[in-house]
Amino acid sequence: MHRTSIPLALSLFALAACATEAPVAPRVVPAAALSARTPVQTLYRFTLAGGLQSDVDHPFSALAKTGDPFSSGIDADGVYLVLPLSSGGTPAECDAGFTLGPSTGQWGAYSGLWVGHLTASVSISNRGTTGNLSYNATRSDGTGWIWLVLKGGTVVSSNGKMTVTFTNARGLVSAYSTPTGSFEPRVGPFDSDDRCLTFSFTALAS
Repeated sequence: MHRTSIPLALSLFALAACATEAPVAPRVVPAAALSARTPVQTLYRFTLAGGLQSDVDHPFSALAKTGDPFSSGIDADGVYLVLPLSSGGTPAECDAGFTLGPSTGQWGAYSGLWVGHLTASVSISNRGTTGNLSYNATRSDGTGWIWLVLKGGTVVSSNGKMTVTFTNARGLVSAYSTPTGSFEPRVGPFDSDDRCLTFSFTALAS
């Protein structure tokens, strides 16, 4: 009987010790600094010149990663661009290696002021660093519709500016794009001929 009461006493003693032991506060792990999680951003003014042009009355600015504004991508609505008469490129250069039919170096009936959604980014691969751009827009008066996608621009950074230059880049124009009709409902005339473009896209810290 005495042999069985000793373990019981020890168990009661252990429980009493636990009951009187001071609580231990949980270890607090400090969160990483905000700057370590989120890239520091700067307000940049973006300017396009050449076969795609910025509109002087509607400047385009956006927050982007400081020192590398295209790396995390630009995604903006309400971007005004002018499509001039010439898209700036040499079709023979744009058509080399493509089987999609000939491109054109003219905007033709698309020329004028447009407004819409623009995305731009820079991608890095074993072929080097290249730029990408997409523009989905209507005319400033609400008519027409175009969706333009292209890639292949080269990137140069100097004097606080970063410029993506597209030279003889084939711009893919979506089916049902129309210079004067509408996308919804679909009303022509339709013009989905690819454009051969040469233009620059420059980011300058404001």
